[in-house]
Amino acid sequence: YQVAQLYSVAEASKNNTGGGEGIEVLKNEPFTDYPLLGGKYSSGQYTYKIYHLASKVPAFIRLLLPKNSLEIHEEAWNAYPYCKTVIT
Repeated sequence: YQVAQLYSVAEASKNNTGGGEGIEVLKNEPFTDYPLLGGKYSSGQYTYKIYHLASKVPAFIRLLLPKNSLEIHEEAWNAYPYCKTVIT
């Protein structure tokens, strides 16, 4: 199940990316010695993604907002079945 979940997320990211828009995966690597949930989980998969949303919003909103305000940065530590996600 865990492998299938990671595969489906990667495929969705790839399918939504094109022309500089969509999801940009900057890091996708194993992590160790990063305690999660009080030290219960300490290894798994780390991902750092940027979601580019400019093409997903109406043109008049793009004109009103700064370009970098249409980006969401996501860091995730997936230690199945526990996952910590930080969105900024």
